[in-house]
Formats: sequence, C-alpha cells, structure tokens
Amino acid sequence: MLYNKRKNDRSKAMDVNQLMVWLFGGGTILIVIVSIMLSILCAIVPIALIIWFLYSRKQKADTVREASQTWLVTNGKVIKSRVEVSGGEVTSVHPRVIFEYEVQGRVYQNDQIRAGDKFWATGSSQDAYQTIDRYPEGLDVRVYYNPANPAESALER
Repeated sequence: MLYNKRKNDRSKAMDVNQLMVWLFGGGTILIVIVSIMLSILCAIVPIALIIWFLYSRKQKADTVREASQTWLVTNGKVIKSRVEVSGGEVTSVHPRVIFEYEVQGRVYQNDQIRAGDKFWATGSSQDAYQTIDRYPEGLDVRVYYNPANPAESALER
C-alpha cells in the first residue's frame, strides 16, 4: 500500500512537471496566449481612452450650457467676425466672432459663440458662414456672462 501511494505521488509529480514543461519550457501556447492578450489590450485601451475623452468633453460642455441658463445678461458689440479655415488636405472651417462687453466698469472680450462650445463644438462650413452672417462686425449683441467669473461669457446659451 505504501508502494502504491509513492507511485501515485510520483505520477502526480510527473504530471505537474509535464505541465510546467508544456507551459514554460516548450509550450509556445503560453507565449501565444500572452501575445493575444497584449494585442487585445493594445487595441482596447486607446479606443477606451478616446471614448472617455470624448464623453468627458461632452459632459463638460453640457455642464457649462446648463449653468449658463442662470448667467446674467449685458450688452456688447461684435468687434471682429470672420470664418477661419485651417488644415492642409483636410480643411476645417470655424466661425470666429470676437465681441466686447462691460461688467461693473471692466471691459471684456471673448469669442465664445455658444456656452460650452470650447469643450464640444460641431458644425459644418455652412453653419460657420451662417454664424458669421448672424453676427456681423459692429452688431450690438446680448452677452450672457457668468456672474462669478465675468470673463466667461457667450453670445448664445
């Protein structure tokens, strides 16, 4: 009986040894599994980071837009209005409207058309030209500003 127990212990030890050799010694399967896992990780992490970045920017924009509903209003004037085109083979077109306004005797300038757009702005080139048409130079405008930080403002909520 003692002999059988020793024989079983040796066969178990042999099984473990064979498994270790298979996994680490000549077992390329471990290398393949690790390679596959690293490949998946390298593909998923950048995608997840991009999604997180876009989501957080959208959340910030929504937060500012919501907060802007309580901003105060003052009068201002558009001092510069143009469409900016940038890029090489792929171009992007953005409206650039600079306006000036006064709060408690201090003069401010800003170029934020819609509250929150510095975090999340979308639109076509047609939208850019329509925005410029809506806000020509010299136009008197209503400016919405954050009473806690009057430098934070926008023409639209």
